[in-house]
Amino acid sequence: MTDLFITALTQDSSLFWTGTQEVDVHVCQTEQNLELLQRELTLSGHQYTIQNSAPVVLQRFFTGEIDLDAELSKRFNNAPLLSSISYRPGQAGSSPRGTAEMISQDGNATLTADINQINGVIELSFTLGSMLSLRFELNNLPEVDRRRWLELMRREQGIAFLWSRARWERDYMIFVVRRYNVRAYAFSAHGFEAAARMTPDVLTGLLDWLEGFWF
Repeated sequence: MTDLFITALTQDSSLFWTGTQEVDVHVCQTEQNLELLQRELTLSGHQYTIQNSAPVVLQRFFTGEIDLDAELSKRFNNAPLLSSISYRPGQAGSSPRGTAEMISQDGNATLTADINQINGVIELSFTLGSMLSLRFELNNLPEVDRRRWLELMRREQGIAFLWSRARWERDYMIFVVRRYNVRAYAFSAHGFEAAARMTPDVLTGLLDWLEGFWF
């Protein structure tokens, strides 16, 4: 099993569904996704630590009590929208290190991604008001999992977990991709969290930039 563990969920939001058949499909997909995730946790040995070490929101999700997308949307219902992206250097891969900066329209919120191609570390910094910043570190990203994650993130909609074999014991992220709205949630083992929304164009730019450094 590789160091980076990626789980993709394909839940569709039920907020726009009115037919009973469509709701039934959503429930069926949710059950299948939970079964898949539980099998993967069993293979990694984490099924024994869910109830005593996983964050409560993940415990409730693993047991099928909540819709994770809906729960996170409620908790971060006013996350800033990042509508533009810039890169340093301008050409991805022209240097072993690079920075992508995603900024809200009013300039008050920023998500900065720093990548080090040498050691494979990605640092994500969520900054609000040029005063407070929360930084999350993702490392040990094997090529096979990087390619898989990019594939999942380029879907029209879906949920993807990005975390190491340590699961919730290290920094991890949850991405919710929707047709017109993308949400990025970051969680630290030290107890702090951050969230931001992106436009589809910003997400595409970020994925293309990462791909340029990774491959």
